[in-house]
Amino acid sequence: MKERRGRRIFSAVAVFLAAMVLQRACTLAWGRAPGPDGGRFELSVVGLSRIAGGAPGVRTDCRWWPTYGDPTLCRARTGGMVAFRAMRFAYPMLQIALWLAVASLLLQALRVPRQRLVQAAIPATACALTIASVACMVRGARDGLAAFDGISVSFGAAGFVSAVVAAVLSLVSALLVLESFSAVDDA
Repeated sequence: MKERRGRRIFSAVAVFLAAMVLQRACTLAWGRAPGPDGGRFELSVVGLSRIAGGAPGVRTDCRWWPTYGDPTLCRARTGGMVAFRAMRFAYPMLQIALWLAVASLLLQALRVPRQRLVQAAIPATACALTIASVACMVRGARDGLAAFDGISVSFGAAGFVSAVVAAVLSLVSALLVLESFSAVDDA
């Protein structure tokens, strides 16, 4: 009985932490690349920024969620429109994953529904959406943005790491939910 309760608590903590880092993944930079003028680019799930190399503090932004800034910076690469659109879809997927994690936390706290597969499906879906958003961002930046033509983007910034951690935590939560119900079945 204590073991089952411990698993439920760890599952709830894992999905709570997943929601927290998903929120950070939506706001922080995911990748960086060197700019043509000695500056650099910063990529997030909502847009792209170019920081000039010559003059400190000169920053040009382009956002696709919401749309504003320099549209030439966010231009799709020739032949890369599919990857560009997929990249733009990463932010809504992360938002859905975030709210699924919050819903999962509430449902786990209330212990409803009683069916373990339904309880586990919610954080597992958050995990799947997060992984899909990571794949869309990596491919979209490489194949979809004209600004990165001939430039290699290095992923590993705080937003990217947050998304990866959120995917792992969501998966852990889903597995712990299944395991806590298995302990009931075995008893």
